[in-house]
Amino acid sequence: VFSAIFLISLATLSRAFVPLVPQTLRPTVALSANPIDTLFAVLKEGKVGLVKSLAGEYDAPAIRTKIDNLVEESPVLLMSFTTCPFCIEAKGVLDSKGAKYTVVELDEEEDGKAIRAEMGGMLGRTSVPAIWIDGTFIGGCNDGPLGGVNGLQKEGRLDGMLKAAGAM
Repeated sequence: VFSAIFLISLATLSRAFVPLVPQTLRPTVALSANPIDTLFAVLKEGKVGLVKSLAGEYDAPAIRTKIDNLVEESPVLLMSFTTCPFCIEAKGVLDSKGAKYTVVELDEEEDGKAIRAEMGGMLGRTSVPAIWIDGTFIGGCNDGPLGGVNGLQKEGRLDGMLKAAGAM
């Protein structure tokens, strides 16, 4: 009973930030048989909504175009915060390979908050680092759809991807 009340409270709290997001972009949380999965989904939805509300008003199509252009024009693109330890680690991995990459420091960009908010809508996550190699979103440092730079490194796939992208 306590866990159900806790989850309902979190869901209500997370939705406090979501009204600023257009209905078509609102993520939905599907109820799962596993309450931990449901909790993480609710927290993720709340984080995306919070980031969108912190970004304030911005031209969403223009920001999406900016992100799309950066991804298309950069063999390796890394969205980062200057003080984020995972971002620093990811840059270190790429530097150790001698890889050429483009870094967008969201905490120094005028529209960094808007970029991060749109990443939430595009990727379902707002965390950094966010890394693309040859247009494919690989995740961050240790996580994401392809396991991030460390995951790819452990699997022995990072060098091949960087070479194929022309970054090494």
